[in-house]
Amino acid sequence: MAHSTPKDPMATPMLIGGLALIGTTVAVLVSNLFTTIDKNSIKGEIDTTAQVAVADANLAPIGKVNAVDKSIVKVARSGEAVYTAVCTSCHAAGVLGAPKIDDKAAWDPRVAQGLDGLMKNAVNGINNMPARGGDPSITDEELTNAIIYMTGKAGHDLSAQAKPAAGAAPAAVAAAPAAEAAPVQAAAPVAEAAPVQAAAPVAEAAPVQAAAPVAEAAPVQAAAPVAAIDGEKVYKGICFSCHDVGVAGSPKFGDKAAWAPRIATGAEALYASSLNGKGAMPAKGGNPALSDAEVKAAVDYMVANGK
Repeated sequence: MAHSTPKDPMATPMLIGGLALIGTTVAVLVSNLFTTIDKNSIKGEIDTTAQVAVADANLAPIGKVNAVDKSIVKVARSGEAVYTAVCTSCHAAGVLGAPKIDDKAAWDPRVAQGLDGLMKNAVNGINNMPARGGDPSITDEELTNAIIYMTGKAGHDLSAQAKPAAGAAPAAVAAAPAAEAAPVQAAAPVAEAAPVQAAAPVAEAAPVQAAAPVAEAAPVQAAAPVAAIDGEKVYKGICFSCHDVGVAGSPKFGDKAAWAPRIATGAEALYASSLNGKGAMPAKGGNPALSDAEVKAAVDYMVANGK
């Protein structure tokens, strides 16, 4: 006798519900897939902003060169101005053992050397402090002002040890002509006005004496400044800013290996490159005020030290 399974009235609704749930899940997954593809796809032209920024950074200058002509006399800055511009980087916080500007105890043994001793250390450098605080453009007068300013902030007065400005001598010299203009000489022409001596000026006007000024104006003295051009001074005035460290591939001062191929081209070729510029080096080193003779003297000086 066969057995029949009674129908479950909930089977059909559950089957339909399960199929609907599966269909909804599949629809959601497909939708998420298309959304992900759409968001990660590239539309239109490629954005090269990042590449351009990297290229600009690579082509940006590594640094800049400040050419300083130390032969030009400038108005001396005050001690506070020099301290603020250069010295404050170390002496404000006592970096690398530098005495703080207001630390009297730290300055006491240094002040004991006197202003001359402090100046010697500042000019030549000492321990971790470079010569002239690392700025070769600072003059001796400005260094003196800075030292007096810093020691003054620490309670020491070294202003009395500063050397007086050399300006009093001309006043004494200027007074000499006044003393020589005494009225004794003014009376001499009266005595010489006798008729007997009236012919004397004619004899004294002979061309022999007139030629004396011409002999004194000989061109021998005029040539002296040309022969006295100091190539080292010109180098230290502007050329050092590049050739001391080899900026932009320039041959370092005293580097024989770097100078050998350049010296081999001959003096005239080196003169032409220096006067007209070559590569990253501007004409006359960037100082058009230099004469051709000064530029050549600087070249000779560098060549002599590069052999």
